[in-house]
Amino acid sequence: MTLLTSISTDMYEVFIGPNVNFPEYRDGIFSAVGLMTLLLSIAVCAVFYAMLGRWKPVFHKPQHWIITLALTAVAGFVFAWTQAAGTIASTDSYTFRFGLFNALYAALYFTVLSLLLKRVSIFAKHTPL
Repeated sequence: MTLLTSISTDMYEVFIGPNVNFPEYRDGIFSAVGLMTLLLSIAVCAVFYAMLGRWKPVFHKPQHWIITLALTAVAGFVFAWTQAAGTIASTDSYTFRFGLFNALYAALYFTVLSLLLKRVSIFAKHTPL
């Protein structure tokens, strides 16, 4: 678990930099949000391909995938922003940047997982490509 914690902390600090005013980011927010974002992306991707993609041919087009990608990114932003704001009890531009980059990570995770999980689908087998 310490390797996962280190990786998620480093991946955020590379792009948004360390927050010297609030060490809580490094001590717990980055790792918790990083893990939950990955789990969120896995869950959404599993629902899209394993449940909806095998149920009926009603939610299998590229625009459906784009909508799901956007919803995953929005959920990643909201989750990161609320976790940071709740832990720190304030918001600033760092909290906003953290939310934006978490949204980017959620979208990236969803895209990569889509390429791996689309084979389990019957109707969304060719989505996103």
